[in-house]
Amino acid sequence: MKSFVENIQKKVLPDCFDLIESTLFLEEEFISIVSDPEKFLIYIQKEWGFSCEKSYSDNFPSGFLGSYAFALWFLQFGENNWFSFEQVLTETKLYLNSWSSVAERRELRMIKGSFAPMNLDLPVVVDYKNKSITVWTGKLND
Repeated sequence: MKSFVENIQKKVLPDCFDLIESTLFLEEEFISIVSDPEKFLIYIQKEWGFSCEKSYSDNFPSGFLGSYAFALWFLQFGENNWFSFEQVLTETKLYLNSWSSVAERRELRMIKGSFAPMNLDLPVVVDYKNKSITVWTGKLND
């Protein structure tokens, strides 16, 4: 994940774009949280403080499809052409398709809603190999 953040910030995003990732590592409770949609949303709300009561998530267990959805989220920030969809897609494909088996996959979940600071859906990556959940946010400083 560290290389994803470094690559996208150095190669793709303009200096005025802050990409923020927040990761929590879980152990025994990981599978029970990520396999139950309601429990998952409650966990996101409890740990990160996002209001998810009326939300649901679009899940992308396929890294290929997830990489397009994640790249589209980035593009929603930069509709003024600060960076290209293709550049972001290259990095999201590397990030979400770098697993060697389904049991070690990274799965994108887009929690539907209007989340601050940009009032967009909330991208969350479930990493089965590392038993972690990462919430992604971003903002423009222009």
